[in-house]
Amino acid sequence: MNQIIQPKILKGTRDFLPEDMAKRNFVMEQIRKVFEKYGYDTIETPVIAYAETILGKYGDDGDRLTYSFEDSGGRRIALPYDLTVPFARLVAANWQDLPMPFKRYQIQRVWRAEKPQKGRLREFYQCDIDVIGTKSLIAEAEIARVVVDVFKELGFEDFKLKINSRRLMNAILESLGVLEDAPAVIRSIDKMDKIGEEGVREELEKKGFDSGKISRLFKVLAEKDFADYDTSEIYEFLQLCKDFKIDEEYLEFDPYLARGLDYYTGITYEVICDEAGLGSLCGGGRYDDLCGLFCKEDFSGVGVAFGFERIMIALEKMGKLKKIPLNSKVLVTVFDEESSGDALGIYTSLIEAGINSEVYFEPDKLSKQFKYANKKKISFVVVRGSQERAKNEVTIKIMETGRQKTIPENQLISYIKGYV
Repeated sequence: MNQIIQPKILKGTRDFLPEDMAKRNFVMEQIRKVFEKYGYDTIETPVIAYAETILGKYGDDGDRLTYSFEDSGGRRIALPYDLTVPFARLVAANWQDLPMPFKRYQIQRVWRAEKPQKGRLREFYQCDIDVIGTKSLIAEAEIARVVVDVFKELGFEDFKLKINSRRLMNAILESLGVLEDAPAVIRSIDKMDKIGEEGVREELEKKGFDSGKISRLFKVLAEKDFADYDTSEIYEFLQLCKDFKIDEEYLEFDPYLARGLDYYTGITYEVICDEAGLGSLCGGGRYDDLCGLFCKEDFSGVGVAFGFERIMIALEKMGKLKKIPLNSKVLVTVFDEESSGDALGIYTSLIEAGINSEVYFEPDKLSKQFKYANKKKISFVVVRGSQERAKNEVTIKIMETGRQKTIPENQLISYIKGYV
């Protein structure tokens, strides 16, 4: 006898049953509808790539968390760490065939060699939007409007779109004489919500930064003392957000907002919802030089990634996904072999009428067929025994209430459509 293989999966990955997928597809469709409303078109990029495409774009932490390996042909391969770098490569390879500026959305899996924990997995979905081929701050403001609309559409109320400028952060670090080490400093500041200010100070000191410079940095940020720095980009962006009629209650300037990835160059964003208690639900910003890694053209871009898995956890926690139905609306029962042809005829008529339906595959007790319908959250069960067939009638059981109603067979489709 062959040894049974344990049906286990890797930590940080998950199986999704039909009820889970119904919720996930519902949320993805809500997000997708908002993206498309603003004229974003979808693309798809490969789930395996040459390692040189992925590595070296995110900083040391990103490289450490990227899955990379050698395939049987001796090629160095990597799995996508995010969707932004694969998008930049796609634009570099196809820009002559694309409308510029190019607006895209992308919903795909990415992989990170994280230590699995709540809201942080090794395999997960991101939902991205980007505009590439323009340096206009209108693009930043439009994306801010899309972000706010997505969270409002999903039913979030108490959330903030925090914003900052990587240019401002770099200018502050330059004045302190640490611009060359800006990526390392910013990656540490990005951990503020996890380890606190003291933890960030300790990490920076371990990296060899002068404690006096660290103190001056935190003093500037805490007091928002930016008189010596150019903040026009932030003011212009906020004015454009006002022009886009984004409610001020959703916007918050946060000088500590760092975004740990190295490729950001301008406005950066992050969405926080205290009710969710999961950290960032969405983040991104302006990147000026990313496409230049793959071609000689200069394509500045800006975009955000929605953390789909964290959004799902938050929506479940807030009770927003309790009544998401599965696909089937109607189950046609089968009493016996004699009635199976009749049942298939009713089933086919429902399908042809555009009503999501199914037929029970073999004769069985009605109680078992009702139990099946309950497990699948099917709203209506059609019962048609010998008495109903003799009178050209059907009996419909409404599963939510248990109420039954007998009607002429030729009224079945209009009756069901009155509900669905």
